[in-house]
Amino acid sequence: MAVFLVILDCEKVEAYNRARKRIQPLVACKLSGTTWLVEFDGNASELQQYLQEIILHNDSLFIAALNHDWGSINMHLARRWLTEKRTGGSAGPTAAERDAK
Repeated sequence: MAVFLVILDCEKVEAYNRARKRIQPLVACKLSGTTWLVEFDGNASELQQYLQEIILHNDSLFIAALNHDWGSINMHLARRWLTEKRTGGSAGPTAAERDAK
């Protein structure tokens, strides 16, 4: 399965609630209000099709596949989640995580 960055800009609260319900069944890590890391068995176009039914006329959606080359500052949950996805299980903190604390 691939990991994707999903950014949704919703005009209305109802759209956000629909998005949350649609993303919940996927293995996901919420980064902020409408930004998630999502594990999905497919490509970006297929994930877009999966999420398309919750997008309203004035909403925006961005999807990008992540590889193993990423960085973060003070995003401890995302770093932990991505590290677990990379190693296939629960992993201890990386040297960067230990240094960031």
